[in-house]
Amino acid sequence: MNDEHNQDDRNCWAVSVTPIVLAGGGSERFGPEPKSLATVQDQPMIARIVDAVRAATGRTPVVAVGDPEKQFVVDPVLSPLVRYRYDVEWGRGPLAGIAGAIGAVETDAVFVCGCDMPQLDPSAVEWLVGEYASRPAAAIIPANDAGHHPLHAVYDCRALERYCSQQPSDLRLQRLVSELDATVVQDQDAPDRVPLNRSVSNTNTQAELCAVRTRISD
Repeated sequence: MNDEHNQDDRNCWAVSVTPIVLAGGGSERFGPEPKSLATVQDQPMIARIVDAVRAATGRTPVVAVGDPEKQFVVDPVLSPLVRYRYDVEWGRGPLAGIAGAIGAVETDAVFVCGCDMPQLDPSAVEWLVGEYASRPAAAIIPANDAGHHPLHAVYDCRALERYCSQQPSDLRLQRLVSELDATVVQDQDAPDRVPLNRSVSNTNTQAELCAVRTRISD
């Protein structure tokens, strides 16, 4: 399908999007506590994110948990609100989770995010989906002064499936973005009502978590 035809299809039909939340990482920098279960405003971070992406898309999120052991950790705070998928055997890191989850998706596109983004905002997700619907791109990737954010992005399912079916040896997300010919949107492109710069921020350490808790409570 050429880009012009693809854009026409998107403009004529509502775009359906499934959220994929990646929760299979080891969280080495965070400490012994599972990062996904760390609380923000008395809610586990992963549950907070699942609520946000469900509100933005109206669909049940797919949570890529890596393996059954990690599913056991998060299931008490999520089930039955999500569907689980495990990493593919040929990969590692975020791409292994994405590849494992994409087979559970039947929508036009997916919104992929990490489980460590407690300020993720439904309006930011909705805005990125709108950008995807209006552009002939295989992915919409936000960027700011900190760099690109492929784990807070919208991807065309068919393009993502084709890429993952190749079982690429280069597992970097930068390679995925390059191969998909993604469109990059800057945080200043978003309307004032959309806190994109805040929404894309993640939490890798206890110090960062404390800063987020303070910021949200102010």
